[in-house]
Amino acid sequence: MPRRLSELDKKIYKYALKFGKKGIPQNVLWKKLGITSRDASRSLKKLEELGFVERIPIVYNGRRTFRIIAIPKPIEEFVEKKEKIIEKPLLDIRKFLDIPCLSCPYIDKCYEGGYYDPVICDWLTEWLEKEIAKRRARKR
Repeated sequence: MPRRLSELDKKIYKYALKFGKKGIPQNVLWKKLGITSRDASRSLKKLEELGFVERIPIVYNGRRTFRIIAIPKPIEEFVEKKEKIIEKPLLDIRKFLDIPCLSCPYIDKCYEGGYYDPVICDWLTEWLEKEIAKRRARKR
């Protein structure tokens, strides 16, 4: 399953891109972005696995860290596709608003095989018969 990039991942990648081939030390990056070292490390590890950055071990100001070099890629590679919006709903909810179950005083005790059973409910059966009769009348 493909891993999705979070907003933080995208923010880190875009910031690292500004430094080109010379890169930026990881400990400088997280301080400049105002995020925790832990969050930066996790995001950068993910970005490295996905091929968006390269992490090269270095010693910076006497500390071991990584030089982060962003690998330029088309932005479309990590922009999620927008979901297609369904213009017409598949079901019209208004058809279900007058189901007798919605106003039934026994709805919380009604289940198949129980004392109040939808299979043998007179109110539900009567409503279904009326709805079927309405549809048949419309088709004629």
